[in-house]
Amino acid sequence: MQNYPLKRTQSTHQHILKSFLACVCCLLLFLTSCADATTGNSPNTSSQGSQATASKGNENSYENTLEQQRLSKVKALISGMSLDEKIGQLIIVEYFGSDYANTALPYMVGQQHVGGYLYQQINHNFEYPSNTIEGAKQVVDAANKDAKIPLLIAIDQEGGVVNKLSTLFGDAPSAEDLAATGDPNKALEAGQEDANHMQQVGINVNLAPVVDVQTATPPLLASRTFGTDGNSVATYAGAFLNGLQKNNVIGCLKHFPGLGSLTSADDPHDTLPVVSSSMDTLQKYDLAPYKKLIATQKPAMIMSTDVITTAIDPDMPAELSPKAIDGVLRKQLGYNGVVITDGLYMGGLKRWGLAESAVLSIIAGNDLIEGPYTSSQVAEVVQAFKDAIQNGRLTEKRIDESLQRILLMKLQYGIIKA
Repeated sequence: MQNYPLKRTQSTHQHILKSFLACVCCLLLFLTSCADATTGNSPNTSSQGSQATASKGNENSYENTLEQQRLSKVKALISGMSLDEKIGQLIIVEYFGSDYANTALPYMVGQQHVGGYLYQQINHNFEYPSNTIEGAKQVVDAANKDAKIPLLIAIDQEGGVVNKLSTLFGDAPSAEDLAATGDPNKALEAGQEDANHMQQVGINVNLAPVVDVQTATPPLLASRTFGTDGNSVATYAGAFLNGLQKNNVIGCLKHFPGLGSLTSADDPHDTLPVVSSSMDTLQKYDLAPYKKLIATQKPAMIMSTDVITTAIDPDMPAELSPKAIDGVLRKQLGYNGVVITDGLYMGGLKRWGLAESAVLSIIAGNDLIEGPYTSSQVAEVVQAFKDAIQNGRLTEKRIDESLQRILLMKLQYGIIKA
């Protein structure tokens, strides 16, 4: 069919003009869309981004306000404490027996103001009348009734061969068992279950998980570790830690700076072992889980231990070494949480003795010392702190720094009520 030219009337001109204007509008809309696509934004992205930024800002503002409120409360508490009370808060004790009233614990808590205590099966803490959930909970209630500041009540609950709650709750999988599942959720569930058990008894601190990376044969810690690779250890230990801390139980990474390269002949309970690994090796294995978990999981506590790590400090055990604690853990790895010592009664520290080890550990950068198990030992440690302040080795300000970290942790985990 042949096409003929149209006759252009006025209405035709108006129609063409309208069509032209419509095309221009469409073109402008198209160009705007292209510009949005080029910058990665949809037409609503700007407002959505603003809402997200505002929400993030509100969240950060809330967190900052909460932190300031906690800090103000803690500073007020510290200002009203005597030196004896301050020093006492830096001490975690052990005790013998199971009937609270007939142990040394009431005196250590009520008169010596210790900050908390550690359950040990070997000390007969879960024998009658504390061999039931109800009986064990009564000890917690009685101890906190005697305490001016609510206590850190701790246990080593790793699972496997270190299952300190076995009397009350039966078996628990080891770190090795959990890693063998290939599923980090199993470690999360184990941490959650342990937290549930602890809450039933009143325990608020678990000195776990172990984050030592196993590289020795035969290994010192064997089934207590999550494996031979730093990233894998961090994954499973981090999941276990989450299971604890998201259920309001304080978790504790251990044993800093690392025991994974030690053999079964190098037990710190009996001797002072030496780790001679290079710093590159330490970074690749021993320190790798700490670096990752400090950055991502906010562990409430880290335990230092009795080992000379020559690449860090060839002269002093790590937990007594400012190079290890203040230098590597605090400054290099950026950890600003609570650091607790391993048992200061261990064989490797005999040359210093418990009281001097306690002083050296605080000088090094630790916050909590663990180990006294009689009231006379607590008195020796307290006097050693006072002497160190008197002769200038320590200052009350340094005591207050550790005390502030401890009390903030107690407040954050609801041990001290807001």
